[in-house]
Amino acid sequence: MHSCGSLTGALLLAALLACGQSSTSSSLLKVPVADSPQRGPSDAWVTVVEFADFECPYCRSEEAVVEEVESVYAGDLRFVFKHFPLTSIHPHAQAAAIAASCAGDQGKFWEMHNLLFKGALDGAALLADAEQVPGLDVAAWQACIATPDPAKRVAQDVALATSLGIDGTPTFVVNGVEVVGAVPEGELRSAIDHARAVAVASGIPRADYYNKAVLGE
Repeated sequence: MHSCGSLTGALLLAALLACGQSSTSSSLLKVPVADSPQRGPSDAWVTVVEFADFECPYCRSEEAVVEEVESVYAGDLRFVFKHFPLTSIHPHAQAAAIAASCAGDQGKFWEMHNLLFKGALDGAALLADAEQVPGLDVAAWQACIATPDPAKRVAQDVALATSLGIDGTPTFVVNGVEVVGAVPEGELRSAIDHARAVAVASGIPRADYYNKAVLGE
């Protein structure tokens, strides 16, 4: 029930020792999916967007919850990943985000994502992870991380998070409703159940629901 915060200055030590408690906000956040990595059907009733940091211990511990929730809701849930490296407290988070983004260029984001959440994130470890991803062209991956493009993509996610008032990881946005922190499975499932019930009762075709009801397009 904690999150890693992007606090600085006098609050940095407190952030490192004990991050904030989980919470659920009633404010609707409009989070465009765009070309962010995603799993699940594009016409799912519920879209869960996670803003995460590969070095955040609470993001790492929450992975088991995310995986279980995805298996339970299957065809009704789309899961989207947005980068939010908290560079003020996690020195390897930015490089890890870039590594994942470059793997994504080859359709291997999720494979790299899974490895990054399990081990070290220094340069040697990132290369070792890349070498473990089946079918990844490691030379092309290395060339990618040396370009400015992946850092720009990560920066776009960070700018989006900041514009939405998000300041910690993990932060989930469930059909526009914010759920902050490494929450118990039951809390995340409750948010999804509510979102799905509202969506089904809306009368909007499921293929159009997120764009119309959540994004207001």
